Amino acid sequence: MQLIVGMGEVGSALAEVLGVPGRDVGSFDLHADVLHVAFPWSGRFVSDVHRYQREHGADLVVVHSTVPVGTCDPYGWVHSPVRGRHPHLVESLKAFTKHAGGVRAREFDWPHTLVVHDRAEETEAGKLWELAQFGLQVRINQAIHEWCVVRGLDPDVVYRQFADTYNEGYEALGEGRFTRPVLNYMPGDIGGHCVAQNSVLLDHPLVDLVRGST
Repeated sequence: MQLIVGMGEVGSALAEVLGVPGRDVGSFDLHADVLHVAFPWSGRFVSDVHRYQREHGADLVVVHSTVPVGTCDPYGWVHSPVRGRHPHLVESLKAFTKHAGGVRAREFDWPHTLVVHDRAEETEAGKLWELAQFGLQVRINQAIHEWCVVRGLDPDVVYRQFADTYNEGYEALGEGRFTRPVLNYMPGDIGGHCVAQNSVLLDHPLVDLVRGST
């Protein structure tokens, strides 16, 4: 028996892809051998996971949430972050390679492409740095756009057209690894509920640029 705790966008999508039941926080009397954790990080996260594990008698815990580096390994939990575009996470879960880290990661049964790692720290860090890189690209896009406006230059030329033809050139050379994201300009703070919010979980000065307003 498998059970998902936390039925937001992530938990609901996991329930559909895995074909297993889910529950929200609170009391719920059901035995589960595998507990899938899909609620957001907080100061109570570790104690809450321990409580749900005891409550359901789960042997294996798989944390799908974005968490600080070092959260899962001390307890033998598997970490397998969710990637993709909200709110269409069912499609994303099927399309993206899913990574699982931890000493018991090979016990995680995932119906699509899965890559296993020995340490959860690496998948925890991979997810946080993935979000940070996207956040930095957003800030770069905003900085170029606003710099151009002040100087009376066309940001479509300076940012988009140069980026598009840059990418086309490297693709033509068979060097696609050098291509870079081309984003639409959106002023102000970074929206959504993943990038800026989870940047506080990564201890590196670069993420200060993600958190701050332009």
